[in-house]
Amino acid sequence: MNPKRTSRSRLFIERLLPLRTLWAAVVVVASLLSFSLPAQTIPGRDVTPEPPPVLPLQGEPAGVEGLSLKLDYPTLEIAEDRAYIPLFFTILGDYRGTNDITVRARFVSGTATPGQDFDTNQPVRLVPAVGGLGSMNWLPLPTILDEINEGTETAVFELSIDGSTKAPVRMEVRLLDDLNPGEVGFVSPRFQINEGSTNGYAQIRLWRTLNTRDAASVNFRLEGSASALAVLGGQTNRTAAFAPGQSQIFVQIPLVNNTEAQGTQTITLTLESIEGGLKLMKGYESTVLTLADDETPSAGEPLSISRYDVGDGKIGAMLSTQVARGYQVRLESSDTGAEGPWQLYWLFEGSDVERVAFDSFDSSVMRMYRILPPEPLDYTYPW
Repeated sequence: MNPKRTSRSRLFIERLLPLRTLWAAVVVVASLLSFSLPAQTIPGRDVTPEPPPVLPLQGEPAGVEGLSLKLDYPTLEIAEDRAYIPLFFTILGDYRGTNDITVRARFVSGTATPGQDFDTNQPVRLVPAVGGLGSMNWLPLPTILDEINEGTETAVFELSIDGSTKAPVRMEVRLLDDLNPGEVGFVSPRFQINEGSTNGYAQIRLWRTLNTRDAASVNFRLEGSASALAVLGGQTNRTAAFAPGQSQIFVQIPLVNNTEAQGTQTITLTLESIEGGLKLMKGYESTVLTLADDETPSAGEPLSISRYDVGDGKIGAMLSTQVARGYQVRLESSDTGAEGPWQLYWLFEGSDVERVAFDSFDSSVMRMYRILPPEPLDYTYPW
């Protein structure tokens, strides 16, 4: 036996023993921890991840069961001769379905009689799933016109959503018999016109409620300065007549356009004696007519323009100015520069507040705007 070779083997074994002991220790520790250590992803290998857990939805369900109703008018008063009883409502809640939502009305109580005063054969309203939620809707119940004066009757309706678990809502309606005399008044507390109007008259509008089957008339007086009354022909009393079936009438008073510069004047019209049992409508017994003078030009005001991005390649514009009562201002636009042609886009009528118009056009268009000097108002406006 070679003594050097034996010596080398013993030396190699002595060096190997410590490494063997260390490796055994590593194996033992790894086996003890294998139950809790997660598997490590080795770069370069494809690993299919597990799908995330499905969490339950929070809040109300997304079906019709979570929808509720809000009444826009919990109480309503309507004449019998109107075609429908409008039950106004708004649907609230989150709905992810595509089917229409059915809103149903049911008569609960009251002195009115279903089938005699109103029709309940089709007491449902289908509201579209897209665009129908969050905005006001109405369910029409046709009224039934009779020839018996039953006075004012009441009806309580319950509105519900088919499939909803939310509580229904109740609406109370007062049904006014159209055979009873109603009220009469001016449609607005203010009117305006210019004595230089191309139409040549001031047009005052009145309306009445309930009994429109019979004819009725009402007298009204005119009060103002002598010069203002002269523009309306000098009369201080006039009569307005409703024909059978009319609920609104327009009283046309001819204008006398003089050549004197008298400035803006006012005339007050007040309802007086009434025939046919009508009563005066509270708050609308009188109206003030503004008479502007075409010999007295109105000072022009600047045009304010605010542009903004609408999206989809569109530009929006808000245009505003002030116009004195009894006058009008023409707003024109041009897409071909200051040379025009200029096209009439809007007509601003006189008002105590700023008049506003809106426009939109392609962003590639260089649109310009201008307003012309104030001119006499052509029509009578109720503001």
